[in-house]
Amino acid sequence: MTDEQQRGASERPISVALVICNEVIEDKRTNNKTLVGLFNGIIVHGLPAMHPRMFIMASLTCGIGRWPLELRLVSPNNEPILKMNSVIDFTDPNAVNDMVLELRNIPLVEEGQYIVDVLAGTEPIAERRFFVKLMPAGSQS
Repeated sequence: MTDEQQRGASERPISVALVICNEVIEDKRTNNKTLVGLFNGIIVHGLPAMHPRMFIMASLTCGIGRWPLELRLVSPNNEPILKMNSVIDFTDPNAVNDMVLELRNIPLVEEGQYIVDVLAGTEPIAERRFFVKLMPAGSQS
């Protein structure tokens, strides 16, 4: 730990990636991750719908100190769908900390743009959007 860290110095982390996908496979030996089925949209048969499972991975770096993190998912009309809180201790500003979250049974209430936000403290540090669309009538799944 550096003298600056011992004095309680802190620096807000930054996000170098925010990804939404179907699966994250982590190698236990190396901690490397394989992201499977990255997507920017979901097509549903009808609304409201329930999306059974998705993963969100946020890669954070440049932080110093203990930071509260919040992940939010909001609907197109800005209604909160979920909020998750965590705390990460950043001891090395050069390290990259991957935060992997598995979300199950996500309610999708309307068509449009959904937003995933990551905040460090009260400041947004990452945003990712995905779209929900109704499958056109007569289409095959």
